[in-house]
Amino acid sequence: MFLELASISPLIIILGNIVPPFPIKLHYIGMGLIFLSSVWVLLNRADKKWLIYLALFYVLIQSTLYHYAWKDVIDFFFGPFALVVFIDLVVNKRVSEAMLRHYKRRFYYFMWIPITIAILQFFDILPVTFWNATYINYAKFGEVELPRPNGFLYHGSELSILITFVALFQYFKKEQEAVWTLLAMVIIALMTYFKAVLGCTLLLLLFYVSFVNRGSLSRFRVLDKKSIIAYSGIAIIVAGTFAYQYLAKVYFYTGYFFPQQLLTGRGAIWNIYLDGVSDFSLWNYIFGGGIGSGYEIFRDYAFADNFYPLTQSKKLKTVYDSHNALLSVFINAGVVGLAFFWFLFKMIYTQVKNWQPTPAWNKTVYFGVFVLPLLTIGVTIPIYDMAIFWICLGFLFCSWHDYAMRQKISGLENS
Repeated sequence: MFLELASISPLIIILGNIVPPFPIKLHYIGMGLIFLSSVWVLLNRADKKWLIYLALFYVLIQSTLYHYAWKDVIDFFFGPFALVVFIDLVVNKRVSEAMLRHYKRRFYYFMWIPITIAILQFFDILPVTFWNATYINYAKFGEVELPRPNGFLYHGSELSILITFVALFQYFKKEQEAVWTLLAMVIIALMTYFKAVLGCTLLLLLFYVSFVNRGSLSRFRVLDKKSIIAYSGIAIIVAGTFAYQYLAKVYFYTGYFFPQQLLTGRGAIWNIYLDGVSDFSLWNYIFGGGIGSGYEIFRDYAFADNFYPLTQSKKLKTVYDSHNALLSVFINAGVVGLAFFWFLFKMIYTQVKNWQPTPAWNKTVYFGVFVLPLLTIGVTIPIYDMAIFWICLGFLFCSWHDYAMRQKISGLENS
């Protein structure tokens, strides 16, 4: 049941947004069933029950915190539960390789459905809204506002994650197919008008060509890997220095760390949350403000001087999440939450580092999977709060293992 539902999750998201709720969105029903099936799997694995106990302990901690919401608590633990189940299925061979390959392939093909819808929306072949999916997110170009293609996904955040992971799936495909598909993903990202996913796919393409591929493209590199790393490091240091000086000036003149209009208003949102964090107790720094406390913090700390829409209307009721992956985890679960997520990602690293073809190659790909998305879409989207991120990551882990097995078999045949 877990694999069946997880493999059709891109369709569940679309249907959840276009079909009227009965009585709640189909999205919530589908993801809820995936969550319950993952709980059932963990309860039936003696060596995995610790995660359930940890979640129950953290639920008790929530009663001492600023605010919490049960839906957000479930959303928070959805990812860790699902990811551990995926790792268990692959590493401990709970199901056959053929079955995993079947569900992974199905999921990969279904990922293309919302992406295809977004392409058709860009060319005005399909409408941006449909049936119950009425939300329109606009991209501003000077004085012109254009509706962003969203694949019938709310706000396009899920679409950004799907585009990113389709690009990451190419790391485990044949070189020629991978390069052309990565180029296509850059073009598709450009069509969506989401700058973060465009930057992410472009980086993933350059990273693949520079570090990941081991075939014919490696002979056409202008610089070797060490030179690329050195020049990239210098560029980061120079850009970081200018950014620090700019933000220091902003803080000197305004008392806030970010310009309000930074990244289409995210600067103002981050300032509000940082104001909230500044009033955290030591207990809050350790365990967060409470899972689901973000909107309450925003309501309490959004004023006309730090949130420019309130200068026009003090009756504004719209609240925003933190729009940043790490900040969201810290707000919800504090340093303990950040350490827990680091532990989960370290768990994957422990598994993959010695897989075929080489430890160095796997370490390189690990950087591409976990660091590059965090520094791009993760800057503007709370990706770790979103169920589809973890399902994508789980099936990518399956694809990674499948690739390693193919490389091992190829190596044995060659020897």
